[in-house]
Amino acid sequence: MSDQSPPVFGDRYEIQSKIGRGGMADVFLAHDRLLDRPVAIKVLFPEFANDPSFVERFRREAQAAANLTHPNVVAVFDWGQEGTTYFIVMEYVAGRTLSDILRSEGPLEPKRAAAIAAEVTGALSVAHRNGLVHRDVKPGNILVTAHDEVKVADFGIARALNDITDSNLTQAGAVMGTATYFSPEQAQGHSLDARSDLYSLGVVMYEMGTGQPPFRGENPVAIAYKQVHEMPVAPIKLNPNISPGYERIVRRLLQKDPSKRYQTADDLRADLRRFGDGTLADPVTEARAMPMAGAAAAVAAGSPQTQAMPGVTARGTEAYQEATRMVTPVTAATATTATSSANGGQDGHSPNRGPLIAILTVVTIAILAGIGVALWQALRSDQAKVAQVAIVNVVNKTQDEAIGALRNQGFSADRIRVLPGETSNPALAGRVLAQSPAAGQMVSTGSEVTLQVGQLPGSIPVPNVVGQPQPTAQKTLEAAGFKVSVQNQESPDQPQGTVMSQQPAAGSTAGPGSVITLVVSAGKGQAPVDDVTGMTEFDAVAALARSGFAPQKTTEPSDTVPQGNVIRTDPAAGTVIPKGSQVTLVVSSGAAPVPVPKVTDQSEAQATQTLTAAGFQVQVLNLNVADPAQVGKVVDQAPAAGSKQAKGTVVAITVGRAAPPPPTTAPPTTAPPTPPSTEAPPTS
Repeated sequence: MSDQSPPVFGDRYEIQSKIGRGGMADVFLAHDRLLDRPVAIKVLFPEFANDPSFVERFRREAQAAANLTHPNVVAVFDWGQEGTTYFIVMEYVAGRTLSDILRSEGPLEPKRAAAIAAEVTGALSVAHRNGLVHRDVKPGNILVTAHDEVKVADFGIARALNDITDSNLTQAGAVMGTATYFSPEQAQGHSLDARSDLYSLGVVMYEMGTGQPPFRGENPVAIAYKQVHEMPVAPIKLNPNISPGYERIVRRLLQKDPSKRYQTADDLRADLRRFGDGTLADPVTEARAMPMAGAAAAVAAGSPQTQAMPGVTARGTEAYQEATRMVTPVTAATATTATSSANGGQDGHSPNRGPLIAILTVVTIAILAGIGVALWQALRSDQAKVAQVAIVNVVNKTQDEAIGALRNQGFSADRIRVLPGETSNPALAGRVLAQSPAAGQMVSTGSEVTLQVGQLPGSIPVPNVVGQPQPTAQKTLEAAGFKVSVQNQESPDQPQGTVMSQQPAAGSTAGPGSVITLVVSAGKGQAPVDDVTGMTEFDAVAALARSGFAPQKTTEPSDTVPQGNVIRTDPAAGTVIPKGSQVTLVVSSGAAPVPVPKVTDQSEAQATQTLTAAGFQVQVLNLNVADPAQVGKVVDQAPAAGSKQAKGTVVAITVGRAAPPPPTTAPPTTAPPTPPSTEAPPTS
């Protein structure tokens, strides 16, 4: 973008800087020229902007989101088209995402986490009452200001996105990362309601309490499968400081069956507030550990209750219940008989029942085996339904290309096995010579795929060290016979010292002593705080955002700095601090109000001088007065004396003027009387 000619969307929104990137759009800080305020604009990626059905859903959902008015909702102001893409205009929130907070601070104190979650429920409650399901509640969509004000973003947008991706979890860029917060019903493509959002909030609360989400995997399919079929580790096992009340709320939110969760956001909000003020009953009678996952846990517990197997699907549950109904009487009889035998027949039964005991034992074992087979078949069948694919042909692809293609199909990295295959042809070095299963074969994404990758004689595979701390990665590569070169690069989201990429790539081959270049995160880096003194608030926010800081705002009066302009920053201009840090803008609210002096009974000249010296402007009005003592004196003023007004305010003073004398008039003249007539009256 050119600083001289910034893009303007909708003939109104002037793009200032890029401040983020999501799964469907880039996010920019922009200036609303009409209302003179900063706004955030999301600009759709081309792959979404070119889909007419998505654009229509995007428009419809943006309109629905714009109708949501709540302090905890990031307001949607506008939407439109610019060129070949579409954009949505939202409230600009100066703060950090919850994901940034968790990345930098780790697990949160339970009461703080509960307070944040309670604010999120406020946003969800108003959305649900308006018939809108968020579908993408996650830390990246939760914004927290410096004053712990919480706002939830992307209402409606996530719904439109998921409408086109629910059937294809592996669509590039669509839901990567979002599957971590899917509800089980969302992962299975079922219809959703408010309780799905509450499950997602439960995942967020789990992560706030433990520092990690309950389920992780190599790709969205693997994570979604776990959401449906597995139970998480109890939070208290990961963080002993989590209180039982907090864990109870999380455990209820993460129930696989929606009917067992909180049914409304208001119900959840009430419990979170009770937890916050210490009135939520301590669940002393409840187990603090999460239920064990899968059928094995239920069998190990010796319980036929399907509630102990939340990971088993309907088909698996039915098989388990049917088998349990058959085995329970036999198991009881066997236990009774065994007890009698151990007591030497003292209960009055004959001890000569050994053959019967053996038969019953064999039958019991056979039925238990049947349970295991039924459950295994049901789970295997369900897994196949979740992710059966025709395996892609990766022969002749490079190893990286092959692994990427397989992962796009849903295979996790730990299920892709790479074996060396020696070749004398340099063109085949690092390329797949053969694959098993063969291309086109229908397989589950949980299956193992073996790739035979060509290697020249003497070449060795390069280990994967991406994501490792630099010292560990360097030792690994040197132990494998390579030399290491390090390049540092700033990163807004990778911890300092973490390997972000390597060249040659992991799995490729190279000769002993070859140099492997590692790109290592230098963290967010540091920068001096910009000197934005005297700038308008908007220009200052844009400047600090471009430098990588998180602007906050406070106001104070100033006699010298115009209203709306920056007085100073905290930290002060020039201070070197880490990028991403919060910088507070102290913005002028204008001159501080001062009391209006009392000027009644003063002369016009005195009153004007007094008011001007106090910083006010003067307007003179005249009033005729009958009292000579009031002539030339101020008889009234507005605003009233003693009231506090901003400097520069006009004070009207009313000055007495002598009333003009009444007009003088001549006394009326009286006409002389008319003498009587001497003429005789006419005769008829």
